[in-house]
This record gives sequence, structure tokens and C-alpha cells, in this order.
Amino acid sequence: MISVIVPTHNRRTLLEKKLRGLETQAGEFEVIVVADGCTDDTLTFLQDYHPPYPLQVLQTGQGYGQGLGAANARNQGAKAARGDLLLFSDDDVMPKAGWIEAHRRAHTHPRTVAVGRLILPPELRGSGAAELKGPRVFWWHVTGNNTSMPKALFEEVGGYDPAFSAYGGEDSDLGYRLMRAGMRLVFVREAVALHEAPEHRTRAVQKARQAGAAHVRVWQKHGDPRIAWALGVHPTLLAVKMALLPSLKGLLGGRGDYELAFAWGAWEALEASKNTRT
Repeated sequence: MISVIVPTHNRRTLLEKKLRGLETQAGEFEVIVVADGCTDDTLTFLQDYHPPYPLQVLQTGQGYGQGLGAANARNQGAKAARGDLLLFSDDDVMPKAGWIEAHRRAHTHPRTVAVGRLILPPELRGSGAAELKGPRVFWWHVTGNNTSMPKALFEEVGGYDPAFSAYGGEDSDLGYRLMRAGMRLVFVREAVALHEAPEHRTRAVQKARQAGAAHVRVWQKHGDPRIAWALGVHPTLLAVKMALLPSLKGLLGGRGDYELAFAWGAWEALEASKNTRT
């Protein structure tokens, strides 16, 4: 059985859309919703919601008013999962028909980590939001949007690192550790999901800055220079970005502001770490 793990924080409308969409999925599966510090009507909706599939509802957060982050929420969902396979998918990711079965079919070999196709609505393309069409995938494409893996493998590598409690970093950290553990990474074109990415453009740029800083922390945690190059936070690469992007970002369209914000966040994190060491 597949356990679909959905962390959520104060986005009841999106969560309801996702859960009702899952009602049409075929196959044997359960859904585990982890309400992380929700203060809106998410819990009220979940109490009254009775889907055709098994549903577990967990609550995390300090007094249920302050979330502990997606990494911790996903870990709690994984602990409660009854399935042999974990399928991580955030509340703003809407699966298409056959999504669960496509992930199930991908696990014909041990230690497989399956990454599905992630698409954006037309109005968000080029905005800097994540889109993955394949066919090549790498460890940094392992995210909580559309990824499945054996529960045993997830537990073997220690799950998500809850130290990444702010936005960003937890996915690439997990992907790197799965790569080191010898995962068999596959792209599943038929496992299609739409990433609605509902944030306002200003918020998306803020998140890009946070992601830059978080990726620096992933590199510093493991000390592998390959991480810095793969995630775009190597000091040499950042120096080039900081020199060129302010004047050339317009050539990148909507993605230019995102790329510059990411570089700024990474640069600031590097400078802060230098000051800490001195």
C-alpha cells in the first residue's frame, strides 16, 4: 500500500481541493494529513470530511498556533504510515489521473526513489517556481512535491532533518543522503501533478532568498563541494551571479528577480558563516 503524506499549514482551500481530487485515484492507498500549526478552519474541515480512502489526521506545532516546518511534519506522517511506500505531496500539488498507480508501478526494484512529472499552470511558467518535465533527474530533484520511496529506505537515511525548519533545504538534504545511500532514482512521466504555487510574486521572491540561504546550509552540513555546484551556491558561481545579475536579470524575464534573490540569500548566508567563524 502507498501512504500519501500531505503537510499543510493554514491553506484549507488548497488542501480540500487536493483531497477531493484524490478521491478519483485508483488503487490501494491511505492519506495522512499533517496539520502543522493550523489556526484557520483546516481542522474543522478535516473533522467533517469522510473520503472513500483511509485518512489519518495528525497535528503538529507548538500549541497548534506555530508550525514546526514541513520537514518535521513529513517525518511525523512517515512514522504513522501503514504503507510500504511513502508518497510525499504538498497541499498545493494537484495529481492528475493515474498518479498513484504510476508511482506504484515505478517500484519494481529495491531502493527505488521515484520522481513524478511536475508542471505549472500557464500563468506561473517562467516565474521561478519549480517545474520538472524530465526525463533526466538528479538527487536535488527529490522534493516533497511528487516523490515516492520505500518507507524502509526513508527510515534508513534518517528521514528529513527537522533542523531545516524554515523554507528550503530539507528536500536537497534528503536527496543527497539518499544518493549517498545508493538509491535508484527514476523519473515517472505518467505520475503527473500540477504545482499551483499560489504565493504572490513578492512572496515567491522572498522564498527564493530563503532557499539560497538554506542551500548554503545543506552544503555546510555535508562539506561536499559537489553540493555547492549542484545547488548553485559555490562562492565562485555566486560571485559571477552577483556581478552580472543586477544588470542582466531583465534578459531572464520573470525568472530574473527569482535568480537574483536566490543569489543574495546564498551570499548573505556565506558572509554570515564567515563572521561566525571569526
